[in-house]
Amino acid sequence: MESTSFPTLPSPLGQVLATFPLFERIPLADRASMVGLLLATIDCLGGDESVQEEYDRMTAHDLFIRFGLSDRLVRDFIKPTLLVGLFKPPEELSALVVMELLYYYALAHQDSFDVRWIKNGTVSDSLVAPLATKLQEEHDLQVLGGCRVGEISLKEGSSSIMDVDTLSYFDTKTKETKTIEDIDGIVLALGCKGMQGVISSSPDLARLPTFSKAASLRGIDVISTRIWFDKVVPTRTPANVFSRFEALRGSGGTFFMLDQLQGNTEELWGGEEVQGSVVACDFYNAGAVMSLSDDDIIKTLTEELLPR
Repeated sequence: MESTSFPTLPSPLGQVLATFPLFERIPLADRASMVGLLLATIDCLGGDESVQEEYDRMTAHDLFIRFGLSDRLVRDFIKPTLLVGLFKPPEELSALVVMELLYYYALAHQDSFDVRWIKNGTVSDSLVAPLATKLQEEHDLQVLGGCRVGEISLKEGSSSIMDVDTLSYFDTKTKETKTIEDIDGIVLALGCKGMQGVISSSPDLARLPTFSKAASLRGIDVISTRIWFDKVVPTRTPANVFSRFEALRGSGGTFFMLDQLQGNTEELWGGEEVQGSVVACDFYNAGAVMSLSDDDIIKTLTEELLPR
């Protein structure tokens, strides 16, 4: 018996058809209003720079009103998608950014997916540790784990990050502050909060326009969980977005049944005996959920969100 699949159609029609069996509570008339996004996409992404700048000044909320998307479609489908794709609701996002996300990530590729999970171990011991070992053994580099950068000082009179004088760091193991001199260059690979911490401790960097702007960037709260169940949980779809649940408190949410996506093996159970399903659940724009304890977060997932 041959399996059938939906044809790959132009965005956004392809997404409407591909998701037809999954969004049963959204009436067809509401889904059909997504055609307005096709008109907006043609007008925006097919236009010149001035047209795109106009859309960039518009919020996604205003865009949806202008092109006639139904309230039901936005509330049940598009807003949850944006919360997990761009971590913000439509009223806080540029229309141009939203259209690029919906087209390239969610719409044009229909059911393609770009997320991968570590099956064996953690990111730290499976990816970072082998990289650090390789750098030390093959390239004679010294990797200082458990250290936090403090102040970065530039040479006197310099206005460029290329002219670094010294770098101080705090060793969390020895509880000592140490300094590195004679530096050829520095690469900063930091999140918003880490960058703000370094700049606030480094007056020389704060004087540079690029770093003063970086210090004002806002981070977004994300919670990631993984739950091991003692029984297999059958699901119709191994991955999906949580939509319109009060327990989310305004955040976005996703779940991924890793035992179905990766295969339920001992590796997924850390070398232990396989018992049941393993699910990864994430919250995005999760400031309102951050105050919950770990136990309350798991309780919310296992008793409210996942069963529904």
